[in-house]
Amino acid sequence: MEAASIGVKLASSVVTPLVKKLFVAEGPGAGLVEKPVRVSEFVSFKGEKRALAEKELTKLAAELVRRAVKSEGERPLPVDEEPAVVHALARTLHSLGDLDMTDVQAVRLGHQTLALHLRVASEAPDRHLSLDATLFYERLLENACLHILHFFTQRSTFVARTLVEQTRRQSELIAKIDELIARTPPTGGTDPSFEERYLAYVATKHSRLTIYGIDLVNSPERWPLDAAYLSIQALRPAEDNDTTAGIAAPHTTLPAEQAFAEHDLVLLRGVAGSGKTTLVQWLAVTTARGERGDRVPFVLPLRSLVRRPGGLPAPTASSTPSASPSTPPSRTAGRTGC
Repeated sequence: MEAASIGVKLASSVVTPLVKKLFVAEGPGAGLVEKPVRVSEFVSFKGEKRALAEKELTKLAAELVRRAVKSEGERPLPVDEEPAVVHALARTLHSLGDLDMTDVQAVRLGHQTLALHLRVASEAPDRHLSLDATLFYERLLENACLHILHFFTQRSTFVARTLVEQTRRQSELIAKIDELIARTPPTGGTDPSFEERYLAYVATKHSRLTIYGIDLVNSPERWPLDAAYLSIQALRPAEDNDTTAGIAAPHTTLPAEQAFAEHDLVLLRGVAGSGKTTLVQWLAVTTARGERGDRVPFVLPLRSLVRRPGGLPAPTASSTPSASPSTPPSRTAGRTGC
């Protein structure tokens, strides 16, 4: 017969009584159990008080196989292969006692995934079966798992544990959502509104500079940065493969602000008057204009900050100068920066 047409059709009235024998009956007070109970703890063929011996488990598997074969219009597998299927099914059902999960978790898996877990736990006892016998075994096992899960849902403790589990998972979900909301910028436009005002403030505050040593008639004290700024050139070290016959290639020159763009952290140092502050002003102004992505520049005057009585301020306190046009939203410094 066609392998794909092999199936198992068993009525609940046939399978349910056999499935019930796999598990111990609920005693008085079973519904008061608060802690989750693993499937392995209420199977009837394990533990000190076994109600089902291994021989009886094999007989139960044989009865399932016999009923399944009888329910088919055409015999799904040869007669001489039935004992091997019975042995494989008995070993698989016996692995219920090795499952490290509760009945609630098993129901959540679904009958097909539960069947797969049992096959893995029993070390694939069907590996030596023929193709027809394997397909018959798989369908019969899935059918049995479907009735096993239905049996779990009918136990008095299942509904109570399901509600407890659902409440616990909802509490965890609410806590994770609250944490996510706390980390996410507000959607009401608070940050963008502040950034717009703050960037305009930075662009205006740092857009002019004082050039010392120039004594011109009617010359202004402060000059527009766009007119007076001269880009500082940086030298890029030659790569190892840029040498020819032992002669090092000349260093490559590039604007300092371009060199900074290639690094997340940069230490800028130099003698007085070398242009460090002017370069910082230029970076702040061009960043505030949006020429360097969506970063927000924070210019901190360290000479003034180190003289504070309380020492250096926290990031939230030093994110904007005291003359800034508005107070930043909570945790702005942690979400944005230059």
